[in-house]
Amino acid sequence: MTRFRADILDMRIRGRQAVDLVELLSLFPTLAGLAGLRVPPRCPIPSFHVQLCREGRNLLKHFQFRAVEGDPPVHANPRELVAYSQYPRPADSPQWNSDKPSLKDIKIMGYSIRTIDYRYTVWVGFNPQEFLANFSDIHAGELYFVDSDPLQDHNVYNDSQGGALPWSLMP
Repeated sequence: MTRFRADILDMRIRGRQAVDLVELLSLFPTLAGLAGLRVPPRCPIPSFHVQLCREGRNLLKHFQFRAVEGDPPVHANPRELVAYSQYPRPADSPQWNSDKPSLKDIKIMGYSIRTIDYRYTVWVGFNPQEFLANFSDIHAGELYFVDSDPLQDHNVYNDSQGGALPWSLMP
């Protein structure tokens, strides 16, 4: 689990702030957009031949800005408050290069969906030569309810009540 706080100042919007759910995947295109730079195109599959591309998206248009002085936050459509992450792993069990595997060693890829209420991660087989995930080869899953389990210590993925949750988050 990786969490970070990003305080981004946009001089065009003084005295206002946005508190939104984001993942590092979208930090690069969001900062490029704020800087007035062209946001690079999405990465094609495969993307080895591309010099610069992105996986995340520019989130500036999704921020719900509010006045700093006491205005209640404006809540957007819950389907829009979703962040995505991915985590490469060389194996199902931790090993010496688990945190920074070389591309050729990546055999498992974790894909996470994070909302205000949930974090869902599925760990699937991954082909580093084709750069493709195999979602029919599920190695493990994680599902956490953020309100009742803020430290994400109690994985309820195998509980029957959580089975349909990931599908409810799909656009």
